Amino acid sequence: MDKENEKRLPHLPDSYENEMLNVLLKVSALLYQHLNIDELILHIIGLIKEMMNIEAVSVLLHDEETDEFVFRWVEDERLTPETKLSASRFPSNKGIAGSVFASGNPEIILDVGWDPRHFKRIDTQTDCQTRSMIAIPLEKKDKRIGVLQVLNKKEGDFDEKDLYLLSSVAPIIAMALDNAMMFAELESSYQNLQITDKLKDKLIEKAQAENLRLRQAIESRYKFDQIIGNSECTLDVFRLCEKVIMSDITVLIEGETGTGKELIARCLHFNSPRKEKPFVSQNCGGIPDTLLESELFGHKRGAFTGAVADKKGLFEIADGGTIFLDEVAEMSTAMQTGLLRAIQEGEIKPLGADYYKKVNVRMISSTNRHLEDCVKKGTFREDLFYRMNVFTIKMPPLRERTGDIPLLVHHFIKKFNEKHRRHIKGIDRDALLYLEAYSFPGNVRELENEIERAVAMTEDGGMVGTVQLSDKIIGTLEPTFPQHEVRGGLLKEQVEKLEKALLIQKIDEYSGNKSKIARALGLSRYGLTKKMQRYGL
Repeated sequence: MDKENEKRLPHLPDSYENEMLNVLLKVSALLYQHLNIDELILHIIGLIKEMMNIEAVSVLLHDEETDEFVFRWVEDERLTPETKLSASRFPSNKGIAGSVFASGNPEIILDVGWDPRHFKRIDTQTDCQTRSMIAIPLEKKDKRIGVLQVLNKKEGDFDEKDLYLLSSVAPIIAMALDNAMMFAELESSYQNLQITDKLKDKLIEKAQAENLRLRQAIESRYKFDQIIGNSECTLDVFRLCEKVIMSDITVLIEGETGTGKELIARCLHFNSPRKEKPFVSQNCGGIPDTLLESELFGHKRGAFTGAVADKKGLFEIADGGTIFLDEVAEMSTAMQTGLLRAIQEGEIKPLGADYYKKVNVRMISSTNRHLEDCVKKGTFREDLFYRMNVFTIKMPPLRERTGDIPLLVHHFIKKFNEKHRRHIKGIDRDALLYLEAYSFPGNVRELENEIERAVAMTEDGGMVGTVQLSDKIIGTLEPTFPQHEVRGGLLKEQVEKLEKALLIQKIDEYSGNKSKIARALGLSRYGLTKKMQRYGL
């Protein structure tokens, strides 16, 4: 019983206090005998009803959402089996219960009929008469949660001893309710946690499955058999790649823009023992030193204006995997110094840090310049060049592998059919001859863009023709080829004359050496032989 109630209640004789102690011991014993809250409260109010010799006991709980009282537990001998009071509701500002709940003070009402606060609707609803009452507020942790009511003493009137008893029992009931509510919240939280854990496990499984699917898709996309081409110079690139796939050797890829240098780098990574680790790439051209250094090696918070947090660099992110640096010839000599240490010592120093970090990465770099010439000009460090130039793969321009153009064209048509949901059947012979005759300064990338444009301009279900090609392609048959009898006749005839003339020129130039002729024309030896047979050469 709290101190405030103790002040309001009179001091009772020792004999009654002993009796009260016995009652409280019985009520306390019920707390250990009944784990179910419904059973516990019903046993407590049953004990109160029997001990006080009254007609009814009820526990009303306050519903905060609706601001109503709910008859949660009821022991009432006046009610017939058909009359149900449990779960009935009435506004919390009504009745004697509402007054006691608002004030927090227990009350004895010896004659309810004379009390204007009495809420008669409940009597009418149950067809029962309330003559006298004791109402005790139920409180837990300085918060009122309801009211305990006892009605109609069978012999005599309610007195201070009854009020004292109920005021002593009420905190026990409130504590039991508080524990039950906390248990219910914990149980609900536990159930929600289990649901969350199951959802989390499903999400993790789904993410793992998706990650595996994406990784398999990436690996299949970057298998060497996905690189289109069967010309001799393309096969030479494949042979070089096969020699370094399984090693950690540093690779330099040289080639013009658009020849597929990054594609080769990705293939080297995703077919190597490092394929489970990250592949990261960075274009080193046209980036200020501070930004490039931050991208590659990371930075500490406050290292420069705008560095609001620590950031990992690509070398650290790629730890255990592969880093691909494109256009390395564009780096300043100052940046080359930091890169040299990263390659030579396997150490990086984040911008603004006073320590080095060990990293284990495979380095693949590329350039569209001839690095040895850059070294001679003094724009590229010689020691870095030798570190990068351990194993060099030279990517041939498309004009040196024209034999691959038909394969590439059909591959790109298929690709853009899927991407744009088109149904282009292919390309006609004249259009293909124009493409084979064009020099493609932008290499494979330029060819890909040309085919995407042509697919967009072709009617669904049709074939790419010369009408769909751009003007730069149509202007192909001009003086870049030997001018032997190209005037007059259909396009096909003109192209065949040019092709024959070019073959004759290369046969004379290389003294009939088929391997050299095929390499110069971007053909396989078999393809060259077929063309020579076709033209009777």
